[in-house]
Amino acid sequence: MSLEGKTLETAVTGLVSISLKVFGQFLENQPLISVEQQIYNLSEIYAQNYYKRHGQIQVLGMSQSISFDDIYTNVKMMDAETVKILESIERLEKVYREAHQRYLWQQTEAKQKGIAVENTEQYLCVLGGPGIGKTTYLRKVGLAALLRNVESYDHEKIPVFLDLKRLRDPDLDLKKSIAEEFEICGFPKPEQFTDHALKSGDFLILLDGLDEVLSGSFNQVVQSIIDFSDRYSNNRFITSCRIAAYPTYFTGFKTVAIAELDDDQIFEFIKKWFDADPNPQLTREKKAEYVNTIWEQLKEPDFIYTKELPQTPLLLAFICLVCRQGKTIIDNQAKLYSKALDFSLKDWANSKLMDENWEIYQDFSADIKKDMLASIAYVGFEEDKLFFEKDELAEQITAFLTNNLNVSKHLDVNKLMEEIAVQSGILVKQATDIYSFSHLTLQEHLCAEYIRNWSYEDQLIQNHAADKHWRGVFLLVTELKGHSAIEFLQQLEEQTQALSEYPKLSGLLAWVESKTSTAISDFSGEIRRVFTLILIFDLTIALTLALALDLDLALALDVALARDRDRERFASSASVIASLRESERAKAIATIGDLASVRALASNLSSGLNLDVALDHALDDTLASDLALASAFARGNVLAMAQFALDKKLMVDVELQTLISCLKNSSHALKTSSKGLTSIVSSSLNISQELFDLSKDDLQMLTNYFSTCQLMIDCSKQASGLSVNDWNAIRQQMFLPPQF
Repeated sequence: MSLEGKTLETAVTGLVSISLKVFGQFLENQPLISVEQQIYNLSEIYAQNYYKRHGQIQVLGMSQSISFDDIYTNVKMMDAETVKILESIERLEKVYREAHQRYLWQQTEAKQKGIAVENTEQYLCVLGGPGIGKTTYLRKVGLAALLRNVESYDHEKIPVFLDLKRLRDPDLDLKKSIAEEFEICGFPKPEQFTDHALKSGDFLILLDGLDEVLSGSFNQVVQSIIDFSDRYSNNRFITSCRIAAYPTYFTGFKTVAIAELDDDQIFEFIKKWFDADPNPQLTREKKAEYVNTIWEQLKEPDFIYTKELPQTPLLLAFICLVCRQGKTIIDNQAKLYSKALDFSLKDWANSKLMDENWEIYQDFSADIKKDMLASIAYVGFEEDKLFFEKDELAEQITAFLTNNLNVSKHLDVNKLMEEIAVQSGILVKQATDIYSFSHLTLQEHLCAEYIRNWSYEDQLIQNHAADKHWRGVFLLVTELKGHSAIEFLQQLEEQTQALSEYPKLSGLLAWVESKTSTAISDFSGEIRRVFTLILIFDLTIALTLALALDLDLALALDVALARDRDRERFASSASVIASLRESERAKAIATIGDLASVRALASNLSSGLNLDVALDHALDDTLASDLALASAFARGNVLAMAQFALDKKLMVDVELQTLISCLKNSSHALKTSSKGLTSIVSSSLNISQELFDLSKDDLQMLTNYFSTCQLMIDCSKQASGLSVNDWNAIRQQMFLPPQF
């Protein structure tokens, strides 16, 4: 593949215009060829050679190189404020928790197009994690300069691309390395040409892979680059480096970081990847089908965690490759994550082949590396840590290596941590001596592998079933269990039975079972039970709001009495009464908020069990401003639920029509006190009033119970080979009182 036609002519013309003023100082006419023709020929050779070496790309999963522009997706940059080092591990944890994101590198909405940054900055250092596209970006800028793409690159410069990992001499001679690029193309007197062009400021010097310089000469190379850019300050410079290896003392260069791909970029990359695939068996229609398949699956809620992985071009190419081979994204996400980890670890292993001490790594297999990372991930989750200080990480790695007979005892732990951060992209260095996993998804997957490998399922369920932060781990454990997932689901069901022994919950479930077990209905037992529980929560909300209104009226009466009895003392007592009123009101609203949360959990459960009825409940907008309106709204919810239960024959031994009649008489219902309404509910449903009196501890236990039930349903959707009979057996036990 080579430059042709107008593209070649544009590139050569641009090079000639610069080279003429340089060569004109020492190149002489030859008998059969003028200086101008010599320069034109040399420029054509350089353009073709540069394009051959840097204008094509070998894309993961494709058998041959493709044109750079066929696959390149425009990048976006985050500024230095985003990539600055935060002051403490506590601050990093706080920033992450408050951002409600799952990607552990700091993100920002303040992004610029990549080429726009280069046009502005003469000295640029581009940071990014493994596979994010640093090398690709440098190549793109170089090609824009070579091809004189005035719409994207504004400066007339000759691009020179240097791969720093190939320059292994600690006494880095950049001037010599640049001259060699022109010597390869047959330039006469390449040293003189390089010297004149440097002094004239005619170069765009692209220094790729600062992090891949040998560690022993790293500082020396950095200083050489700084000195060189100072000496030849009329040229333009771009260097790239992984975030973990970035030297903060790299002065004089504007620091930016490549942002992860957003949705538009992900779709663009997927489309370009398949369009560029040279496989003759893939028709245009078939390629479009693949693109739509991947994109539609990535948008599905069940694939939300999978979508986090392809936020770098490298892993996105991996997703495309897997899809092309399997006709779909792997439906078992645990297998997909495992393949992605294996891919990253293999890339890390390959990087060690050039290490001066590679022998000590030869027994440090990918499986052992994964075991070590899984141990770190699990300990982090157990201690509720997403970020790790260097010393504690070193202790964990040292303990792992000490206990593993198959790993060399000569491994340098500190160096190993740097290697993990720089090469694998699984652990990343977030700040000085602070590390984290690059994605929460990867930490969750490794944690799940650790639990599966060490059979820690019991501890997982007992300690974390109701903890939303562990939900992703539970889903991945289910997938990793394969056909043994039914055992994991049965363990979860046993946990719900243990929770149901809590007195207030046990009483509620016993009442629900007594009112639904013999009902003749089209709905299954667990559906009837969860619906009845939701009705009880709606009634409890309505009763609590009625009590809040009673308090409002009572306090208003107290204020009126205080004013009439002693107007002089009214001013002081009124503020006390008002304060008390607001306190009681706030307490009632807080209780209603907790009730609404529990009710929402139960409603989600009914949806997961395929109860096709609108169970929405929204009081947030009316609670704070108008208790009377909120109360009317809550009673309307109860009315709708009770009418549905009556129509569908979900309950027996209750007087639903009596309750409905009371609620339909809105003027009567609103005038009814909380005590009166409670009496009506209790008598019509034959239920103890004590079951409506839910303390904060009661509500927390209900939350834990419903969260665990929901988790069980979610995990069932990830279980491989789960039979209908096995799942029905578990479903039929849901929402039953203890010992059923």
